[in-house]
Amino acid sequence: MGFSVTGDPVGNAASYHHWQGLQRLSGNGENYLVISRSDNGRGTVPFSLVRMTQPRSVAERWRSNRLSASPYPATAPTNAQMVGDQPMPAYLSNYAHSGGLQSSGNILAVALDGSLSGGMGQVLFYDMSDLANITLLPPRITTMTGEAGSVSLTQLGDGTFLAATARNAANTLEFYRSTASDLGQSGTTFSLVGTWNESALQTTIGDSEFGDYQSLHFITQCDGSLFLAGTHMNTSVVVGIGEDWLDLFRVTDANGQIVLTKVAKKHLYCGYPSPNYGTGANTQCNMDAAGGVFVDATGQLLVYASEHDNSGPGNSVKMMEFRSIFPVPQQKCLTDIQYAWAELYDDSDFSDRGLMIDYADYALRRYDNLKNVEGFGDKTSAVRWCIPAGWRVRLYDDDGFRDRYKEFTGTGEQNLNAVGFNDKTSSVRFVYVGN
Repeated sequence: MGFSVTGDPVGNAASYHHWQGLQRLSGNGENYLVISRSDNGRGTVPFSLVRMTQPRSVAERWRSNRLSASPYPATAPTNAQMVGDQPMPAYLSNYAHSGGLQSSGNILAVALDGSLSGGMGQVLFYDMSDLANITLLPPRITTMTGEAGSVSLTQLGDGTFLAATARNAANTLEFYRSTASDLGQSGTTFSLVGTWNESALQTTIGDSEFGDYQSLHFITQCDGSLFLAGTHMNTSVVVGIGEDWLDLFRVTDANGQIVLTKVAKKHLYCGYPSPNYGTGANTQCNMDAAGGVFVDATGQLLVYASEHDNSGPGNSVKMMEFRSIFPVPQQKCLTDIQYAWAELYDDSDFSDRGLMIDYADYALRRYDNLKNVEGFGDKTSAVRWCIPAGWRVRLYDDDGFRDRYKEFTGTGEQNLNAVGFNDKTSSVRFVYVGN
């Protein structure tokens, strides 16, 4: 997916010139996201507002807005446009870096650092309930050093807000708590409640690495448990070669001490090869650029990430939406064909890259020959699906929906090597066979 910009907001992407943080917004009855950037003196703003007006759900995953019969790298996003910059407060005009950001409800927290006069890092809070009249709220966090690479924000059970800022390449975190639940009150402030260093990391998965996270986001589980999700690439941004990861940490309190425990990690794939296109055109995002998480109305976790600049078709910004393994509640995809989907996987254990095929978007691409769809011809080794009764998804041995096929209905997953169909799929379609 992606969005269009006016001009060249970040210039040539480098270690200090790129998109920094990304957050999908909730509410407002429309699809919006905010994205931050660093300009190193070129006129940094706290964030920019992007309107994603494609016909997508305001409550669930957006799906791609770059699907067409043309190769994916050549397809520009539709109806998605950066609509404006939020002005930098005059008293912070010498700050050159707007970092990772996060919203909680209608409150958006934005981290600023890189003061040209040596000032401390800052966190600003905005009321985003009316996007035509975005309001800067009274509270402000001044961090312990000149760094505030990112900020995480969540509202606790008692109504107060917890914020965490990152410094020293996110290896040290500062935790702040609001004195009241109403950030619109002039008397509400944030107080430091503790710091944490990566040397104190605990783990339940045998991995004690705490990465140099570009963005860190709080996630509150339905039972009230608190987690912190970090996005990063496990190599230098200058080299630009590495793996993109999402790491998850449980956040707890032990006798007044903040404890982070690594509980999960997920390798995400930002590159999807298309025939006759190079690595740059086929790379859709980078976890060392802007990243963010969003929990939709059904409780599904969505992860968003962008590239560093605007090197997409028509100078657009390329980005990706990552979702759960089964992205649609079964009560929808098992009863309504418009919510049906199938995902093809390159590897038999459902790892490596995948090709998501939503029934609602099926007509936008040429699935009669998967060689022209992200180079997926004869690559499928596993499949997951969710389809109503009376319908089938058929995987064909030849293009043009010819020769033998395997078909699936209901919901499930299948290692195709186990049924003699590994690396055979050349075309795919949904078929109604009747009840």
